[in-house]
Amino acid sequence: MVGQLMNNILAKSSGETLYKHTIECLKVAQNLIETSPFSDEEKIHLRPEVILAVALHDVGKAARGFQDVLHGKRHDWQGKRHEILSASFASGIDSVSEAAIFAILTHHKTIPPDGITEMSGGLPYEQIPLNEQTSVWKQMESEWKENYSLFLEDWKKICVFVKNTMGMTLQDNCRLSPLFLNPSWLERGWGRRGQRKFFSFENRFHASLIRGFVISSDHLGSARETPFKIPCFRDFRITKIGQNLRPFQEHAHNIIGSAVLRAPTGSGKTEAALLWSSRNQKSNGRLFYMLPYTASINAMYKRLRSIFGETVGLVHHRATAALYSMMESDTVVSSRFNNQVVATALSKLGREIYFPIRICTAHQILRQTLRGKGWENMLIEFPNSCFIVDEIHAYDPRVVGLTLGSARLISKWGARFLFLSATLPSFLKKLITEAMGELPFIEPDPTKDEDRKILDKKRHVLEIKDNSIVDCIDVIANSINNNHSTLIVCNHVKTAQEIYRILKKELPTEEIKLLHSQFNQKNRNDIENEIAKSLPKVLIATQVVEVSLDVDFDRAFLEPAPIDALIQRMGRVNRAGNNSPAKVVVFTKQVSRYNIYCDCQGEAHKKDCRVALSIEELQKLENPISERDLVIAADNVYKNGYQGEDKVKFEEGYNHPDIHNFESELLAGAYQPWVESVIERTDGICEVLPISLKNEYLNKLREGLWIEANSLLVPLRVKKLHSLQSILRKEEEDLLVINCLYLPDEGLRTEEIADVE
Repeated sequence: MVGQLMNNILAKSSGETLYKHTIECLKVAQNLIETSPFSDEEKIHLRPEVILAVALHDVGKAARGFQDVLHGKRHDWQGKRHEILSASFASGIDSVSEAAIFAILTHHKTIPPDGITEMSGGLPYEQIPLNEQTSVWKQMESEWKENYSLFLEDWKKICVFVKNTMGMTLQDNCRLSPLFLNPSWLERGWGRRGQRKFFSFENRFHASLIRGFVISSDHLGSARETPFKIPCFRDFRITKIGQNLRPFQEHAHNIIGSAVLRAPTGSGKTEAALLWSSRNQKSNGRLFYMLPYTASINAMYKRLRSIFGETVGLVHHRATAALYSMMESDTVVSSRFNNQVVATALSKLGREIYFPIRICTAHQILRQTLRGKGWENMLIEFPNSCFIVDEIHAYDPRVVGLTLGSARLISKWGARFLFLSATLPSFLKKLITEAMGELPFIEPDPTKDEDRKILDKKRHVLEIKDNSIVDCIDVIANSINNNHSTLIVCNHVKTAQEIYRILKKELPTEEIKLLHSQFNQKNRNDIENEIAKSLPKVLIATQVVEVSLDVDFDRAFLEPAPIDALIQRMGRVNRAGNNSPAKVVVFTKQVSRYNIYCDCQGEAHKKDCRVALSIEELQKLENPISERDLVIAADNVYKNGYQGEDKVKFEEGYNHPDIHNFESELLAGAYQPWVESVIERTDGICEVLPISLKNEYLNKLREGLWIEANSLLVPLRVKKLHSLQSILRKEEEDLLVINCLYLPDEGLRTEEIADVE
């Protein structure tokens, strides 16, 4: 027989044996249990279920047909599932619980489809031996028995390893049997025999928890990666040597429990947040630092890595590219290829239970609370953890609602939250209180000298000009000549490009830079690195400057925007406040007719226009303006909270049934397939390849440097694609090629057709 000709039972086509793979997974499982946030008593109950499930999860791979696939003798096993055999083998062992059998059965596939909702990735009912053994099952059983004697050699070694290292005795001569599993575990429906109705929430939660342990152990064991031990945050120096804490930072450090923090940009609120986390960390508690934009996440990743070292992970939709760009560039292709492998591995590990500290967007947390693929990880990671939700005001109202709903849920598991912002409006503070209960409010105290200095610091002299940037371009040009550095912020890419082309005629190329969202990642990285090394005389930017750069200009000209955005832009001028108040001009009109912030089309008389209200409040301030002035102005702009469609979006998010009704909605062994498209697609962004870069893109792919190839793609909003259909064409592998001009210093110029083919 084929089985008798084989020397080893394999678990991977790479040649890794079943025994070796299982041992690696068991080591990870032991580590995950030890570093989990549960009590010693809870771990005592968890350990046997998890260890048994991991020890047994792949034994079905011994079947002849599956081994033929791994040995390259056949292409596939005709849809037969090895985990069903593994669960059947486990069912013959008296000490294996029903939850462990369920975890083994579903560690690759979800429970079977319900026949109503269209979905993929579910186990085939016809192979599952519940009350009777079907013909396909009998064939699978027969193939497994052909390799039984060879498999038994591995199984005995696994049993010895478990006994010697984990103190548990396993049977070494078991058989396949019908599943020791109540059929209701596999029912998605809401009838009385459906899983949600038949089993208590506690049983479904527990089965999901065991499944999470098994899946994570399998993934990390396959990667040969053992998760970090959870560090004690108190052991790390968060502030600089000799740095005295400001009173509000001491306040944050002394609070135990969830809280809200409002402090100006540059005042040390990040240090205050990390000090809070060091005080609030529980045993094996993790840290999740949430930010709204990938650029700010990348910057925070570098910052926290400098404090906590390799225990910090990065999680967002472009994490692989970001990690790759952070590595030292090397002209040797082999070195770049190795960097690519490392970046890919680190990005994947960021989504596993590996890094104790994670920097991520709120979307990565919502992907789990809305129960997207891999959601069971949160049952292991979120309890007793610290969550820092930075700049919560910057999120879309629906995301704010989903985030507060998730915080309300996760806090029931012992987690603690710190919500912080430079311009947290009072209405948002009220919404946080409604979700989380009354929380301590931390902000600089005007009665304390060091805090009062922050609040009273006057960094800017503000001028409101009833014109647009284009109307005053001559004034701006004259001002540039009289200042060391000038920042110009526009609301639209096209406007920024227009201003850049006008001023470029007056200045040497090296003295003027343009930065916006329609550069490819390669050119954007180059521009940001140049700016970080040496501030240009003029930077023309869009909203990206609000989050992506730690820069300090002498003067600024800003298109109109909501006050929180304007405060962020102003924060890039006289940032430390060490110089005399800097001149900031805010225009009342924007060049483009399209208002990206509201639907009022720039009609300032509309009372609900956030932009108009912001200009109105800023006009009331006396120069020079202080940080306290800006906080009060922001409060006044948002005094009515979310209105109209924004209010509807917030309430939809906050009351989302999958979070609000978590207990009744939880379905073990399944995930919501729609979550990936809603959460992961980064606000409707699609990437296109400028036609002039197509040859370079294809050459990178041929070299195997796919990250560098993808760095040539330019992000565009999906809405914008509709107006560009005539110059777009879809090529192989869903690649969208756009036939318009692209320049390394200007980015994508969608209004001009490229003169190349």
